[in-house]
Amino acid sequence: MPMPSPIPDLATHQRRATTRRTGAGPSSIADRRVMAVLTALLVSVTVLQRLALPLGGVLLAVSVVVALAGIGYLLYHGDVVENSAATRVFVVAMAVCFLAAGIVLLRSGVGAVTSLVYLPAIWVVFCFRLHPARQHLYGRVADRFEKLMVLFAVVGVLQTVGQAVGAWTYVDVVLRVVPGELLFTGYNTSYPIQYGSPIIKANGFVFVEPSIYAQFLALAILSTLVRRSGWVRTVLLAVALVCTISGTGLLFLAFGVAVLAVRRGGRWTARIVAAAAVIGAVALMTPFGQIIASRTDETSETNSSGSLRFVQPYERIVEGWSTDPWSLLLGQGAGSADDLADRIFAATGLPINFSGLAKLLMEYGLLATLLFGVFVWLAVVRRSPSPTLSLSSVFASAVLTGALLQPQVLYVMLPLCSLFLGHHHEAELDASRRRSPRGGAAVAAERAGGARITVPPASPNGNLS
Repeated sequence: MPMPSPIPDLATHQRRATTRRTGAGPSSIADRRVMAVLTALLVSVTVLQRLALPLGGVLLAVSVVVALAGIGYLLYHGDVVENSAATRVFVVAMAVCFLAAGIVLLRSGVGAVTSLVYLPAIWVVFCFRLHPARQHLYGRVADRFEKLMVLFAVVGVLQTVGQAVGAWTYVDVVLRVVPGELLFTGYNTSYPIQYGSPIIKANGFVFVEPSIYAQFLALAILSTLVRRSGWVRTVLLAVALVCTISGTGLLFLAFGVAVLAVRRGGRWTARIVAAAAVIGAVALMTPFGQIIASRTDETSETNSSGSLRFVQPYERIVEGWSTDPWSLLLGQGAGSADDLADRIFAATGLPINFSGLAKLLMEYGLLATLLFGVFVWLAVVRRSPSPTLSLSSVFASAVLTGALLQPQVLYVMLPLCSLFLGHHHEAELDASRRRSPRGGAAVAAERAGGARITVPPASPNGNLS
C-alpha cells in the first residue's frame, strides 16, 4: 500500500512562498521577464534616444518612463531589490542639494525648480539592483548591447561612406518621420566633419549627437574586449567610431583600455598597443583620421570644442567662487550652469558644455558634489560586474558630457553596471583566462552571450553580502 506524501512543514511553506514572491532560484519565466525589461531599456537609450514626451512644458526622455516602469514591474515580482547603502547616501545627497539650492534661492533668487526636481527623479533608479538569482543574465545583456551597437555601427559607416563617394546626401530621417515636438532640441545632431564640408558626421540617425554615438560605440568596444566577443565586432565598431570624428569617444575608449591594461597586465597591454598603433596608422592615412589628428591641441584654442568642454566651464566656476566664496559650499543655484551656457551662446554663439561634474560643482557646491560622488560609487562602481565598463561610464558622464540630467545617455549604465552590482562577471572571466590558455569554458559561454555563474544565496533582506 503506497505511503501518503509527507505534509510539508511550516518552514517549507514559508520558503516556497518566499521563492514565489522574490523570484529567487532558477526560473526561465523570471529570466525572460528580466531580459524583456532590460532589452526595452537598451532600446530606449539607443533607438528611442532622441524621442521626448511633452509633460507640462518639459520634455521627458522615453527612457525615464521605461526605467521607472520596468524597475517597478521587476520590484513587484521580486526580481529587483534595494541597494540599501546607495539609497542612504542618495537621500543625504539629495537633502544637501535641496538645502543648498533653497538657500541660494532665498539669498539671490536664482534657481530652477524643474532642474532641482529632475535630479532625484532621474537618479533614484540607481538605488536598485537585480536579485542575485538573476545576475547570471549579465552576459546575455552585454551581448545584446553589443549586437545592437554593431547594427548602428553598420548604419554609421554606411552614412559616411555613402556621403564620401557621392552616392547619398545626408538627410535626418528621424526628423522627417517624427514630429518635431516629440524630439529633443538643443543638440548638435547633424553637423559637418569640418567647417565647409558637405559630409555630415556619423550619428546613426537615432543618437542625439555624434559625440554621444561615439561614446556608445566606445562602450560597446570595451564590452567586446572585456568579453572577448571576437575581433569582427571590435573592428566594425572601431571603424564606426572613426566615422564620428569625435574626440570624446576616443577619450572614453582610451580611459577604458587603460583600466583594462591595469587589470590584465603587460602582455595584454602590449598586444593592444600594437593593434592600436596599426589601426591608428591606417586611420591617419584617411581624411577622417587627419581631421581627428588636427584636433589634438584644440583645448588651447578659445573657440574649440575642447576648450568649451574641458577648460572654460571650470574657469567660470572658479570665477564664481572668487566673486562669491559662499558658492564654493552652496553652489550658484539649480539650473545656473544651463542658464549661463544659454547666455554665453546668445552673446557669442559658442556652445559651452558643462559636464556632469562641472554642473554639480557650479549648481550645488562642493559638499553636495562629494556626497553625490559617493552615491555614484556605491550605485555604479562598487562591486560592479565589470569595473572596466563602470569606471569608463562614470568618467564619461562626469567629465566628457553634460549627462547629469540626460537619462537617455545615463541609463545605459543601468543594464551594464548598476543593476548587476554584486556579480563578479569580469573577475570570473579574468580568473578563467588565467587558469586556461584558451580562456576556459566561461569565456566560451560568454561569447555565446549565455554564461551561467553559480548564484550565491540571497540574504534575507536582499542586501549585498
